[in-house]
Amino acid sequence: MQDQKYLNKISGWILTDGTWYPTEEWWHISSIYDLKEQGFPSLQSKETKEILDSGDESNIRDHLANLGFIKISRSQIDGIKLTVPQLITLQNLLSLCDPDDEIGLLGSNGSIKHIRIARIMKLKNPNILFD
Repeated sequence: MQDQKYLNKISGWILTDGTWYPTEEWWHISSIYDLKEQGFPSLQSKETKEILDSGDESNIRDHLANLGFIKISRSQIDGIKLTVPQLITLQNLLSLCDPDDEIGLLGSNGSIKHIRIARIMKLKNPNILFD
């Protein structure tokens, strides 16, 4: 049985290696600091440290997207590129959702494009999802 409310409860990051890292709503940026402290490889560069130290959420979000992190929050996917392992993780997360529900894709220009869950579930090529 598919739960239409489940989509609104998905909150977290799909990491660059495809791992799902759940977070509470509104704690996405804080969880990145935790990942950095745990030694997550993508977050150890000098540039990333400087951006995280700045505390500017907009710059942090853009930098994480450029690194390949995918944020999911409030029925919205925020990222700019997707790998096959990340696509598989996304499809697993959405497998309990109603295929007719739509999820928003936040584009790099700030606009949101809505796409049906069923379409994401059929994707084989992750490059198609983002512009």
